[in-house]
Amino acid sequence: MSYFRIQGGKPLKGKVTILGSKNAAIKMIGASILTSEPLVLSNVPEIEDVTVDLEVVKSLGVSVEKNRNELRLCAQNIEKNKIPPGLSDKTRAAIITLGPLLARKGKVVLSSAGGCDIGKRPIDRHLDALKQLGVEVICEGSVVRARVDRLKGGNIRFEKNTVMGTETAILASVLAEGETRIYGAALEPEVDDLIALLRKMGANINRKEDDPRQVIIEGVESLNGAKHSVLPDRNEAVTYAVAAAATRGDVTLKNVQTEDMTAFMRKLEDAEVPYEVRGRSLRVWAEPSDSFLPVELETAPHPGFMTDWQQPFSVILTQAEGESTIHETIFYNRLDYLFELEKMGAEVEVLTPSEAGM
Repeated sequence: MSYFRIQGGKPLKGKVTILGSKNAAIKMIGASILTSEPLVLSNVPEIEDVTVDLEVVKSLGVSVEKNRNELRLCAQNIEKNKIPPGLSDKTRAAIITLGPLLARKGKVVLSSAGGCDIGKRPIDRHLDALKQLGVEVICEGSVVRARVDRLKGGNIRFEKNTVMGTETAILASVLAEGETRIYGAALEPEVDDLIALLRKMGANINRKEDDPRQVIIEGVESLNGAKHSVLPDRNEAVTYAVAAAATRGDVTLKNVQTEDMTAFMRKLEDAEVPYEVRGRSLRVWAEPSDSFLPVELETAPHPGFMTDWQQPFSVILTQAEGESTIHETIFYNRLDYLFELEKMGAEVEVLTPSEAGM
């Protein structure tokens, strides 16, 4: 079993450049299936999730050329419509191939949908969205079979915020016949970055000005290739920022879109963690004598405090003078990591909302 051996006690100091968002890159890899022309993505993070997703699209016939943080994808010849179980159970991003494959091949078989064990993440909303576009869906245990003669525009409604559900609906609609309206669409920056890429490819997508949670898509006959730089990963930025504060260090993060991190920076202010923004850089630091204040935070969809941020931020809260409260509202199983912090001396109590008086 591999492991990291870490000798602590040293503040982190220096500069680090934030790479592209994993949550955006893996959806863009799936989007390559929508066109027979080359798609070039830059600022792609070199991480395992991306490696697995590249294996997924390669298994379908997409050619892949990789040069460090740049990918060249070409789906000129999509040979298969079935995602191998050994790959689909490793990543939930395999779901993202449903819409593009239906647009290109008219049918798809998905054996399972893997991903992190952080709570229930049903694919019902993905499948319901596809049904609104005329797709016939048959579920046999963990196997999903979907087919359609031609995707047709329709009205898709999401009662709860779903980032991947929104992305599935968008990817399936761009080549559908007629207009599609998505109500309750997610507002996350990664969704807008996917939209930006698809527009470069020739898609007709717009958020309604007076209701940005409504996305209007006019289907086109075909999409072209494009070049796109993946937006910076706000989760990576938050992780480094927290590490700087928790070690009483001084770290400058380069290539950051701080406008996507306002909820996080407000909590830094609440905890009295010093930071400064200069253009596309974020500097976070703390002196050895600094004391942090306790914070109450509640996770929420964008532009709220992201569910992925509460785990790293809790490290700061273990060093605050007083009792802090974390209310996780997205995934029920996303507080188990606290028991690992408890092994390191953190004082932790996990309560249900009713026990906490919420």
